[in-house]
Amino acid sequence: MDQNFFTQNPAFQNISPEKLAFLMNFMNQEKPDSSRDMMTFLMSFVTKARNQNLSFTTDETDFIIQHLRQGLNPAEQQRIDRVLQMLRRKK
Repeated sequence: MDQNFFTQNPAFQNISPEKLAFLMNFMNQEKPDSSRDMMTFLMSFVTKARNQNLSFTTDETDFIIQHLRQGLNPAEQQRIDRVLQMLRRKK
């Protein structure tokens, strides 16, 4: 994935070089093809980010999830949406 993909998106305008490198590495990995695999993939992302003391804004997170959802069929996308809604209600 091209670095411009992030720097041209308003959600990533002020992203740190460390965060950008982390995202580039993460987004260049093969995307999962099911909602179950995507959740595992995202949990791995969160764990690795925490280990590097990185955090992401809601806009950044939403953008990342939208990117990952693109390869899923509509039923899988709806499943992801339901899980995310439940997680957001808990905050």
